[in-house]
Amino acid sequence: MALTALVSCSDDKETIYLSGFEASKLVASSSEVILSTDNSSQVVLSLAWQNPTLLSSDANKPGATTTSNTSVTGIISTTLQVSASADFATCEETVVTNVSKAFTGNDLNVTATALGLEIEKASPLYFRIKSQQGNNMEAAYSNVCQVMVTPFRIYMNTLTVLDTEKSKTLATLYSPYETGIYSGYMTATSWLNCWFKDNNGVCYGTDDKSGKIFTLSTSSSAWNIWFPGVTGIWEVVVNTNQSCWHATVINGMTANGTPMTYDSSKQGWVGVVDIAQDGSLLAITATGARYDFATGSDDAAAHDTTLVYTLSDGVMEGAATAKGTTVAKAGTYTVTVTTGDNGNLAYTLESGDQTTPEPVASNTLCMFSTDGTTLKAVMTETASGSNIYTCKYTPTSWENFKFIYVGESKDDKLTWYGCSATLGQYALDSSDGAWNIWFNDEDGTTEKTVTADLNTMTWKYE
Repeated sequence: MALTALVSCSDDKETIYLSGFEASKLVASSSEVILSTDNSSQVVLSLAWQNPTLLSSDANKPGATTTSNTSVTGIISTTLQVSASADFATCEETVVTNVSKAFTGNDLNVTATALGLEIEKASPLYFRIKSQQGNNMEAAYSNVCQVMVTPFRIYMNTLTVLDTEKSKTLATLYSPYETGIYSGYMTATSWLNCWFKDNNGVCYGTDDKSGKIFTLSTSSSAWNIWFPGVTGIWEVVVNTNQSCWHATVINGMTANGTPMTYDSSKQGWVGVVDIAQDGSLLAITATGARYDFATGSDDAAAHDTTLVYTLSDGVMEGAATAKGTTVAKAGTYTVTVTTGDNGNLAYTLESGDQTTPEPVASNTLCMFSTDGTTLKAVMTETASGSNIYTCKYTPTSWENFKFIYVGESKDDKLTWYGCSATLGQYALDSSDGAWNIWFNDEDGTTEKTVTADLNTMTWKYE
């Protein structure tokens, strides 16, 4: 079919003809694929095709090339269609920008189940390439490739929390009865950005309209989901049925009435408790602040709530009353509460006071929390008088802090250093207008070497 374009090339208005438009030729790497959890992350099916080359009657104004799916002038558009019926009455369409497409087992399984293929039964999927010169032109269709696909069941019992690049798993939330409502505990740093992803491949962000932080959206224009500006352990609930979520941060915890403190290096709450008699009860109670539709992410607007737990075999579970657990021997114990392996809270009980006292700093640079209340690390000068300080530290994702030069003790804070609002993240600034210093999207398990140079007013971590 020839496409005729009238182009004003000279005073006599030449007519340029494009020819050569035809259907693509499609090939598939396999005619049968049996899917399972074992090959879900492997490439199980590849498709490849050859696009037509448009020939122009004017050598100075060429048509499409074969090096790209679309022509250099945007004349040809290409769409991959997948259907469960040979007539393509209902199909999934994907605009493709290359001349090949690879499906992992999970990709193909999601497509197969979305198109209604029966689980654990071989059924045909049909693939073809739709090529079009323009929206008002007749499309050309490639040959149809039939592939027998055996899908496996997608269990909707977990929801993955992904980082901003959607490449790293930060936490897993659970829905044991596959109700579409997922919950679990996870650690999150201040203003952590993330995405939620279902096992069927659906990815949730937040609505791109202002003030809709707790409204979920699957739109391509969705924003990252973000947590409020508090670091700690969060109970997160995601309701995919109603497209919403909420989160409660633990902001206080006691063990037998003794206050515990949040230790960012352990990503958990730590406290020391004295058990007076053999067989005495240990009970842990926590308070929290809930963020939802009503509060938004404004720290001051969160709802205070009381969280009560029962302890059993190292796991803490929500309960109407704190039943606690018995401690066999009297004595002093260190209690540590962190997130568990299954979206729950876990605790450990160690004999003795295992808390490490904050080191006494003297005339050196230290890493502190942004408000200066928590000492994160004491830095060592690389050489006397060098004004270059270094330490080892394991940061969490988007962790904020300040460098503070201290005098005779950690309480004698002489000079505060943030980062420059104009020169960027790695430029130090001791003025009142300095920003918090921050780490990037770290995994919270890899130790870094942090170096601050007060001569050049810069810092780095490696």
